[in-house]
Amino acid sequence: MLKIIRESAIERPWFYRTVMGLIAVVFILTMGWWGFEENKEDVIVSVGDERVAREEYLRLLENMTRFYKEMMPGGDKMPEDQLKQMVVDQLIDSRLWTQAAREMGVIVTANEVRESIMKIPAFQHNGTFDPEQYKRLLAQNRLTPELFETSHRGDLLREKARMLVRESVAPTTDELSEVQALLAAQPTPSVPMQGGPSSDRAAQAVLAQKQQRTLMAYLEALKARSKIIVRRELM
Repeated sequence: MLKIIRESAIERPWFYRTVMGLIAVVFILTMGWWGFEENKEDVIVSVGDERVAREEYLRLLENMTRFYKEMMPGGDKMPEDQLKQMVVDQLIDSRLWTQAAREMGVIVTANEVRESIMKIPAFQHNGTFDPEQYKRLLAQNRLTPELFETSHRGDLLREKARMLVRESVAPTTDELSEVQALLAAQPTPSVPMQGGPSSDRAAQAVLAQKQQRTLMAYLEALKARSKIIVRRELM
């Protein structure tokens, strides 16, 4: 499963963004389950000065396990050790992007948090934000609006940092020339494809793939410079 996700991140970036988006929702809904203090003896992951309590890890593991069961109803199952590693990786990546956002001077305003939450389909009724549905859904997950909004602010903060990294790259002339050459070598389809000229779509695909590779490289650089400790005996 992890191999499929990694390959799809390069070959089909839309697939990667969809899966990661769903995982992000799971992660956001999980964030409100724990407090902000933890026993040092119960810390499972350290990322620089930030700590991840084992309770946080277990809650996310529980939600991710349920998420993958719903994704693969046919009986296919991700090995438990791989799922645990994915959860740890998610927690580490989250801390690293938060730290990167702070270093970049990224901020998220109260209006941005409110507007983003109002656009979440799960909180809407007939296409309009429903405050009662919002509170009810949070209550079902044992969350308060304050906890959820704090968590969502963090998610927006991290996404802003990733956006800054994505926007720092663009296709080179050689990459665009290669795309044009590949398109020229392909037979002309009998039925025109929707979504604009094929050259534009190809350029967008090249850009999306390059941006995804840049994000991965940036994250690896963050990991290389950070002191990361994982207490695997607590996993």
